[in-house]
Formats: sequence, C-alpha cells, structure tokens
Amino acid sequence: MVNPVPEDFHTITPQLIVTGVAAAIEWYSKALGAHELLRNAAPDGRIMHSELLLGDSRFFVVDEFPESMPSPATLGGTPVTLHLYVPDVDALFARAVDAGATVLMPVADQFWGDRYGMLNDPFGHRWSIASRIEDLSPKALHERAESWSQQQEHS
Repeated sequence: MVNPVPEDFHTITPQLIVTGVAAAIEWYSKALGAHELLRNAAPDGRIMHSELLLGDSRFFVVDEFPESMPSPATLGGTPVTLHLYVPDVDALFARAVDAGATVLMPVADQFWGDRYGMLNDPFGHRWSIASRIEDLSPKALHERAESWSQQQEHS
C-alpha cells in the first residue's frame, strides 16, 4: 500500500511562485543553503515543479503562470511570511543580504526568546529568520508580550 503522506515530507509544504525558477533556485541555494532535488518543465519551458530541501524541510518553487498562479511581483507583494529557524541567524541573514535580499527588520534579540530578523528575497517572498536564544514558559512569554505592548503604547 502507498503511504498517502510521503515519508520525506512534513505536514505542510510551501510552494513559492516566482518569475524565473532557475535564478530563484540558485538564490535559495546560495543565500539560504537549499539543495535542489528535482525540476520538471512544462512544454513551453516554464518550470511547473521543482523541489528544494532546506534543512529537513522541502519546498516547491514553480514559475509564474499568471492566468492561474501569479507571483508576488505580479500581485504587488505577499501577505505570507516563511519562518526559518537556523543555528546562526546572524550568519544566514548576512549571507542572504549579501546575495540580494532586502532587510525589512534587522536581526535583534526579541522579547519572545528569539534572535530574529525579516527580509524579502529577490523574488518577492518574505522570510523571517531566527535562532532560539531563550526558552520561555507561556507565563513569562505573556508577561513579556504585555510589557512590550505597554512600551509600544508609550513610544
């Protein structure tokens, strides 16, 4: 019997739509350390499916098909953020910026216990990148969130 959920996939697998899959795969490899697993082209040459491995997670990268799957560039941005935990957020963030990412939020220690920053990749996708620096109880996290909210109101 075939396993309905392939063993080498997690429960959710993002599919990123871009203009120019080859350049995107090269960027995700160089900047984030992803590894290309496969690539399939449509008859017109656009990439209708590719799989990359980043850490222990797969994600798909496909060419834009504006009639059914527009990219963030066509839509004018994206409301989705992909979150990536890594051992050294500062190093990976700097590598991504050096490779052409745009900083949305510089890396800094955050109240929720992560060292965290946000960027846009050159294909319009937003990434938050973090390293856990402190494990917090739900109570401590709530207290810090309240304190942060109060500071925001007074600034």
